[in-house]
Formats: sequence, C-alpha cells, structure tokens
Amino acid sequence: EGGFGSCIRCGRAYDSVGASILTFVAQVIAGDSWGQIALPTMEKYPGTAFIFLPIFVTVNLGIMNLVLAVIVDRAQEARSMKEKAKLRSEFGSRDVFLRKMFEELDSDGSGTLTIDEI
Repeated sequence: EGGFGSCIRCGRAYDSVGASILTFVAQVIAGDSWGQIALPTMEKYPGTAFIFLPIFVTVNLGIMNLVLAVIVDRAQEARSMKEKAKLRSEFGSRDVFLRKMFEELDSDGSGTLTIDEI
C-alpha cells in the first residue's frame, strides 16, 4: 500500500482482474487522469511503463483518428454539395439559354420545331 505517495487507490488499483478493468475503464472511458494512477505505479514498478505507454499512445491515436475522420467527412460533404450547386447553376443557365434559342427558332409559335424552322 505504501510507496505511492498521495495516491490512495494506487495500492489496490491492480490487485485483481476486476480492479484492473475498473481502473482502465475509469482512465480511458470516464476520462480520469492517467497521471493519478499510472505515474505513481510506473515510479514504483518501472516495468509497467511497457504496459501503460502503448495503451496511452493507442488511445490517443484512436481519438485523433476519430476527430480527423469527422473533419475529412465534413470537408468531403461540403465539397460534394459545392460541386452539386455548381452543376445545378451550370445546367440551369444552359436550360434557360436553350429554351430561349428554341423559342426564337419556333417562328410560328407552335411550341414545336419543324425542319423548315431550323
């Protein structure tokens, strides 16, 4: 129990499998400070650094990956919407142009073009 300084839970944080799971859940999922348990444990048992550091790196890279995935997804969605808007405006202006051109060619005003009108 001693040797962990002010850390009250450090002495029993990894006493059993259940306590270890509870400790990791508290640190990873609940967001408790890694330093409250991991640092005093690594100071007393330096070999535990080979357990804590890979977990710390993996969790941080995983969270960064999730954040980056959301940013990339939103950027791709914005680009797609911008391209769709550009196509709509481009085809919309072509539609107006073609409609006016066909109306001008339709000299008798029948709404259809004959070979003589073309």
